[in-house]
Amino acid sequence: MENTTREITSALRASTALSEALGSLSQATSKLAEKRATLEEKMLSRYFHKLASELASVHAVLNEILAEKTKSEEEIVYTSVIALSNEIVAKLAEFHKAIDYNWNYLEQYFEHGYLAELNEESHFLENAQTCLTELKEVQNT
Repeated sequence: MENTTREITSALRASTALSEALGSLSQATSKLAEKRATLEEKMLSRYFHKLASELASVHAVLNEILAEKTKSEEEIVYTSVIALSNEIVAKLAEFHKAIDYNWNYLEQYFEHGYLAELNEESHFLENAQTCLTELKEVQNT
């Protein structure tokens, strides 16, 4: 019998990782919509939507590359997309834990510092834009 297993490419792993990050962002914004929003929560929701928009753009270009079945030697691009997606999912896990624990805890102790970390330390938006630029270069080669 012929071996029919296929190797999952880095591009497909990147697509899966992006899907997970987008799903986690959607869950986060849904949870925020369920409660009265503080100023920080409005800012978090806005940040999450902007990040989801950037990741969706990355995902769209990645899927265009996959649809064209272009084999790229640019594995580092896919690796950076996977790494970024995994970092986002890990960071969002902190948010999910806090909001699921207690809304008061989220408002009083968590959200201000979390928002500051997203804006000042994570650089998720900038990294997503970099990934998008790199993928577009791969797509155009």
